[in-house]
Amino acid sequence: MSLIRRYLLGCDLAKSLDYTSFAVIEMVWSPEIQDFVYHLKALDRVRGVDYPVITDTIIATVKRLDLEGRRNVAALTSDGPHLAMDASGLGAPIRDYLKQSHVFGGGMYGKKLYPVVFTGGEAARLDPVTHNYNISKSLIISNFLSLMQHRRFDYAPDLEALPLLEKEIASFKYHLTASGHTGFDAEQGAHDDLICATCIPLIIGEWRYNRGPKANVGPKQGL
Repeated sequence: MSLIRRYLLGCDLAKSLDYTSFAVIEMVWSPEIQDFVYHLKALDRVRGVDYPVITDTIIATVKRLDLEGRRNVAALTSDGPHLAMDASGLGAPIRDYLKQSHVFGGGMYGKKLYPVVFTGGEAARLDPVTHNYNISKSLIISNFLSLMQHRRFDYAPDLEALPLLEKEIASFKYHLTASGHTGFDAEQGAHDDLICATCIPLIIGEWRYNRGPKANVGPKQGL
């Protein structure tokens, strides 16, 4: 019996002097646990690259993953690959360019673009005007930690950027918000581009493609 899987490409965009990071997540149905598991297959970051090059890299990666999914006869790629990207700030024009590229779309089984804008507090909603997913970083990180706790997330051990990702994970700390809620944030001055590129597609995978019980990470109405 073929496995059911899809590819999710995560992208955290930054200014030219900061890092832009990419993560390739393979979402696979596990008969053993009767739920989806997530495998981090690739992780990379770039800096000082022009935005047209970044958009071209995203499109080329999506097309490569699409071709790889079609060639793999051992697994049934149900849809995608899908892009879950940071659309905050400078991510907005790249989102618009990608929408106009005609790479994404194609109905139920096509490639989808999921723009995510980081919000404060513990909010999570789909903006009906911009079609952005407004999700707090706290919820995104909470979902990631829940998947790790339930052993539904793993990564290829030979990833070159893995030590940097582990450093970023260690830099996230609990803190109490002004409204009295518990949140997560990176320590001042610490990078969080790799963990965001990894966590954005994970929460999209859970909320858009997993019909089973969701991680208890907050409100999901409208998503």
